[in-house]
Amino acid sequence: MSTVTRRVETALPETGSREWWVLYLLAPLVLVGAGLLAFPTVVYDRFIWQYLWGPVVADAASQPVTHEGIRGVRGYNAVNTVSYLAAVVYSLPGLRVYLDQLDVTFDARLAYGFAPIIIAGGAMRALEDISLLGDYAVWFITPSIYFVVTAVTVLALGVGALARDRNIGSIPLTVGLVGSVWAVGAVGWAVWHGLSTSTPLRLWVPVATTGIALSVTALYYWGASFVDVPHLRHPLILLAVFGQLWDAAQNLIGVTFLGFSPKMVITNVVYEATGFSGSTFVLKFLVTLGIVWYLADAKDEMNHTWWWLMTFFIGAIGLPMGVRGSLRMLLGA
Repeated sequence: MSTVTRRVETALPETGSREWWVLYLLAPLVLVGAGLLAFPTVVYDRFIWQYLWGPVVADAASQPVTHEGIRGVRGYNAVNTVSYLAAVVYSLPGLRVYLDQLDVTFDARLAYGFAPIIIAGGAMRALEDISLLGDYAVWFITPSIYFVVTAVTVLALGVGALARDRNIGSIPLTVGLVGSVWAVGAVGWAVWHGLSTSTPLRLWVPVATTGIALSVTALYYWGASFVDVPHLRHPLILLAVFGQLWDAAQNLIGVTFLGFSPKMVITNVVYEATGFSGSTFVLKFLVTLGIVWYLADAKDEMNHTWWWLMTFFIGAIGLPMGVRGSLRMLLGA
């Protein structure tokens, strides 16, 4: 061990202490702040703007934008992809400690409590798609929206823990209430906009997408009863199946009746190769079936928290996409 390393370790507070966590959380902010003060042009203009914030602003404006002569182009690049991944990885230890401190129980109630917040995120993305968020649009496009949804979720968890400790509520109930209010408000705003601007509302679209997703999920539930894999009908797995099928259903409706084409590269390739408008739905259903089969079979062998996170993640990918697509098509966007 070098002399420098020993001096650094001696100066640092004890690992796991409150002081250590404060330092861990503040260190990135301090480093970025120091860089902005010392080298503002390099750090902000040539890094933050060009590769991180500029693409977000360009996405919100639907065209390239410039700042101090530096062009920001919408979409991902190597720098922002690595930066976002590094931010997520760096935040995981702190998030885990936060959840441990709150004594969060990872069960089906918590997953269904989280679902409205995920749905609200999809609704906000749809509001951005139809240009209803004005200057706030930059906070509700990828990747900004992930940080916003995460921040709301973290705060809701904290409030839920306080309510639980005071015997006036629970974490799933509080998180679900926050998400429900947000989701209803976002969807209501979209519908109100359609009514107030005399936009022809395709009310049949959300009815069809949710109806298809619910019907096929029910069919899956019935079929799983004939298979000797106990956890195939676990509530969390059902949420995962429904979330993916909702996304598949909105894609099916858009491609079959409204002239859309699948956005994902793989699904679009399959659609172009087969010419079958339901190819994406079939593909997503089969892939989802394979994933949940594996998760159900591995539940008793896998770490419970890891299994919960993986299973919930499958549903959380589909839910917002189902909402976003259904709302956009409802309003003719």
